Amino acid sequence: MTFLLDLNTLKMKIYEFARILGILLDNAIDASNECNEKIINIMFRNDSKNNRQLIIIENTYNNKEVDTEKIFEKGITGKNNHTGLGLWEVRKIIKKNNNINLYTSKTDKFFSQQLELY
Repeated sequence: MTFLLDLNTLKMKIYEFARILGILLDNAIDASNECNEKIINIMFRNDSKNNRQLIIIENTYNNKEVDTEKIFEKGITGKNNHTGLGLWEVRKIIKKNNNINLYTSKTDKFFSQQLELY
């Protein structure tokens, strides 16, 4: 199945969309890079039943104690020599756009970010 994300229907600034994706992918790469099993899955889904498009990024990670709410606070980071502004900036962009949501979850194996575009 092929899924094309129509950026003309995005209803947000393309820079903000690219910024969110860049931060989420950068974090996934950094987290999985520290693991023995380096896995990143990126899924694009068209959920026409709920009139939304989904971008799901999941990756292996070592810090199983990570707080999926606290990571969005300003200055919180699990990386050395980083400012902890990435996910804080993502949340800021999402709050000012009413057509996008982000759901963060984790299992024993994968840390997951599900971006929903309406």
